[in-house]
Parts: sequence; structure tokens; C-alpha cells
Amino acid sequence: MEMRALYRDTGIIDYSLSSTFLPWLNLGYEDFIENLTATFHEFSRTSPFKAHFSFLPAKNNHFVTSGGRKIPILEIGNPHASWNTLVFEATCHGGEKLHSATLLAAFFSLLQSGKEREELLRDVYCIFLPVIDPDGWHKETRAYVDRSGEEVRTPVVVNVQHIKNIFGWEDTNAVFGRRLNQLKSKRILALQEYLLHRAPSLKVYSSLHETTTLESEFVYKNAGVMILLHDYFSPEERERIVSLRYPLHWREKLDCWFRERFPFLPPKYRHEIVKHHPSVQKTLAIRNYMKQLGVNIFSEQFEALFREFPFFEERELPVYEGIYLIGPLFWKTKIALAPDFYQACTGCVGRTIETFSQSRQERILQGLAFVDGTLRVEIKGERF
Repeated sequence: MEMRALYRDTGIIDYSLSSTFLPWLNLGYEDFIENLTATFHEFSRTSPFKAHFSFLPAKNNHFVTSGGRKIPILEIGNPHASWNTLVFEATCHGGEKLHSATLLAAFFSLLQSGKEREELLRDVYCIFLPVIDPDGWHKETRAYVDRSGEEVRTPVVVNVQHIKNIFGWEDTNAVFGRRLNQLKSKRILALQEYLLHRAPSLKVYSSLHETTTLESEFVYKNAGVMILLHDYFSPEERERIVSLRYPLHWREKLDCWFRERFPFLPPKYRHEIVKHHPSVQKTLAIRNYMKQLGVNIFSEQFEALFREFPFFEERELPVYEGIYLIGPLFWKTKIALAPDFYQACTGCVGRTIETFSQSRQERILQGLAFVDGTLRVEIKGERF
């Protein structure tokens, strides 16, 4: 099935909206917010569903960034369905602004009439955060946080791993896990306080990313979409998972095929260990739904490029095609990234997607398919 087959309404996500908000990414931030406000009011007048548009609150008013910008919040669904609260955020890295358009297309899809949407919205409450770094979105820069909690923006990624550097700055996705609030930026604190108050029993936290570094263009060209799973694994599970190999070569695949048909043999590969883990099963179902729609999934050939480098250290552990366990595997005593923080505080499952160097249209379709699949698997209980 070709990607263009996605240009339809599946009953939850209307993929025909995938290009609607792309031109907005070329606007200044204030114009972007003005367009969002007008479009929300336009859709709300005809929508059969109640939705809410606001800005991230502060103690007495709206939270405002150092650049004087507000952070928009879009909410839809049943506010009493707290057990099924899902959060979708974009622009964790401000310069990666494409999935702002993705989340707007997803949100305005849900505002359209339809029986399947009506049934879904009775059982879920969705919070969309399309721009959590307005200053970075406006300037197309990535934010780092120094050891005093101040945000510093730079147009370049400090290093390939873009988590730490020699100056003590940390990527904002990592400072969620800093133990002292004084070491977190005011923006990160405001986001944390809002979500923990608004969704104390959060079910899923999804973060939509796009890789914009040089290796994306030269190594990961047309690589498809990758799903990174953040969840807690016991020390015993971690030790077993890390020690196992993932089948990449045909001999390993043949061995894996043989072992799956003779269950008396001991497990050898990672996916055999984690396949019964609930969050892995759901993530696999989401991936399968995306493949069913014709979405290009990150394949193992791209990992094989690095196997021969002796200095290559795995940051993510592959368990299935396109599905990776964030590495080092999440420890509750060593919270690393934003989804890990919310998992530790609420028990939710965290997922991050990465889309690579492809057309903007295709990456938005991949993000929309991920949102679509998440709602179907997590709320409707569908399996693929």
C-alpha cells in the first residue's frame, strides 16, 4: 500500500488534513497562535464535541517564556475519563517544529463529526501540546539548560547524542529528570506542574520528534518512523534484555525461526524476552497498524550500518522492526527523559517517535498514523 492511500478519513484521524497546517510553520509565532485561535473557534462552532483551547497557566496568569511567548494547550474528550488521559506533545526540541502541524491535524480531526469519534471521545481525554518550546519554535533552535536552570539556545546540536556536553548544559528533554527543581528551567517546571495536576493518573505520554541532524540526511535518508518505548523494567529483566542479541543476519533469523517453533529451547533474542510485556505488545500493535496503513517503518538495515564500528555504543535496544527500548533501560532511580519522568510520577507508558529525512508530508503522515494507532490500541483496545 502506498503512502498516498493514507489521504482519507479512518474514522478517528482525517489524513486529508495532513497538509493543512504546513504553511503555518513558516509564520512568526504570534501569527501562528492567531491562526490557531481563529481555526479553533471556526471548528468549535460546527463540532458536536466539546474542546478546550487555553495556554499553560502560571500562578496568577498564563506562563510566559523568556521571549514573551505563551504555550498553547488543546484538550478534547471526556474530562471525567481520567484513567484514559493521553498526552501528545511536539517541539520538545524547538527547531523540530514539523510535528506541531501533525498534532494540529490530529486535534482538528477529532473535532469533526463521526460515530467512531463519538464513541472514542466518551472514553478518553486527550491533551495536545503542539508547541512546548515557543522560543525555539520561533527561532528554530534547540534549547539546553545549564546547571543554574537557565535555558540557552543554539542552532546546532552540541554532539551526536545531544544529551550532555563539556559545559554542563543538558538537552531540555533530559532535564525533566534532574532531582532538584532549581536545576530545571522555569518552562519545564511549569509543564510538569500543569500535567501532574491535570492528569495525575496519566495513561500514556507520547512525544513526537524529528531527527534534523546531519546524519539524518546522509545515513537515515528515507529511514521511516521509529518508536522508542519508555517503560520500567526490573533489574533482572534489564540484565537479560541487555545480554541478548537482536536478529539481523539471515543466520540469526533462521535460528530465531527454529527456536520459536521449539519452545523447549532457551530464549536467545531480545524480542523473545519482552514479547509478553504489556506495553511492548501494545507498541507492537501500534506499529502493525501503521504498517497496515502503508507507513514506512525504520528497518534493521539502518542499524546494520553501525554493527562493524567498534566504538558504536547502543543507546536504544532494538526489539522489533521499528521498535526500540530507550537505553540505557529506564531506571526509576535514574530518570533520563521527559517520558521517563511522567512514567515515574504517574505509572504511565511513555513513547517517543523519531521521523527522519523524508518529505515533510510523509513525516506528518507517519506522526498522524502513530496518534491514530495509539488511540485505537490504548482506548479502543484494538490489536493488529
